[in-house]
Amino acid sequence: MGDEAWYAAIVGVIILSGLSIFFIFYLVRGRRTKNNDAWKQAATELGLDFTPVTRMFGKYRMSGVIGKQLSCSVWAHTEQHGQSSITYMNYDVSFSQPLNLGLVVKREGAILGKIAKLSGKQDIHTNNHVFDSAFTIKGDDEYKVKEFLTPHIQSKLLEARNMLKNLVVSDDSISSTRMRGFTRESEILVQNVKLMIQLAELIIPND
Repeated sequence: MGDEAWYAAIVGVIILSGLSIFFIFYLVRGRRTKNNDAWKQAATELGLDFTPVTRMFGKYRMSGVIGKQLSCSVWAHTEQHGQSSITYMNYDVSFSQPLNLGLVVKREGAILGKIAKLSGKQDIHTNNHVFDSAFTIKGDDEYKVKEFLTPHIQSKLLEARNMLKNLVVSDDSISSTRMRGFTRESEILVQNVKLMIQLAELIIPND
C-alpha cells in the first residue's frame, strides 16, 4: 500500500508539472499574439515593415523609410541584470543627409554637466532659459547651431523630451534609446514615432 501511494504521488507531481508547463506556454503564446497584433497594427499605420515574432525569445522590430528622407527603426531588447532581466524600447529616425553642424542635443542632467566641466567644453546657450535648462547643446559653430535651433524646433524638442527618455539629436539622426519597459500598446508606438517624425521634418533641410 505504501508503494502504491508513493507511485500515485509521483504520478500526481508529473501531471501537475506538465499542466504547469502547458499553462505557462499558453500564457506566453497568448501574450506574444497580443504583442504581435499591437506591433503589426502600429507598423501598418506608420507604413513600416514588421515580421511577427514566432519564437519565445524573438526580437520585436519594425523599420522602413517614411517619405524620401527618413529611415525609421523601432525595436526592443532585453538585458540581464543579476537574477532579473529588463526590457528596453528604442526609437531611431535617421536623416538621408547629415546636418554638418557637429550637433549633439541631449537631455540635461547633473552627470552631463559634470562631464562637460571636466572636459573643458562649454554648452551652447540659446538664451531660452527653459530650453537651455532642459538640454545640453554642443556644436562646431555656436552661431550656426543657435540659428538652426529655431523657436519652433526648440518647442518641439521640449514636447518630445516630456514623452521620450534619453532623447538625442545629432547630425545624422534623432534617437530615444533604453526606454525602460516593453510597449504593448499600438497607440503609444504610433504616437512616439510620429512625434519623432514631426521633429525630424522640422530639422532636415527642405529640398
